[in-house]
Amino acid sequence: MYEECPALLQMTRTFLEDGEKDEIIHHCKVIRYDPEEENIYLIAGKSDITSFLLDGVYRCTINSEKKEIWCQGVIRERYCNKVGKVLVFRVQNGFYEKNINKIK
Repeated sequence: MYEECPALLQMTRTFLEDGEKDEIIHHCKVIRYDPEEENIYLIAGKSDITSFLLDGVYRCTINSEKKEIWCQGVIRERYCNKVGKVLVFRVQNGFYEKNINKIK
C-alpha cells in the first residue's frame, strides 16, 4: 500500500514523567504495512536505531505521490537485519489524510 514511500517520524510525547522528548525528525522509508496488526515496518535511514525510544509516542507522516497521511503510535520493536535498521511502528487511532496537489 505505501511500500517504498518516504516517512517522517517525530516524537510527540513520552510516557515517563521526567522523560526527555526527542525533537529530531527522523527520515525513514516504509517497507510494508500490516493492516491486521496495524503495524508499519520502516527502515530507519541515517538515524541511529537506539535514538528511537520505546517509551514515547511518535507521529508518522507518509508521503505518497497523491496524498500525505499521518498517524500516531509507538515503536514496538527496533532491530537490525540484512535489510537495515528496522522499526516496527504500531498505529494508534487510525490514519488521517491530507490531499496534496503536486505541480508537474
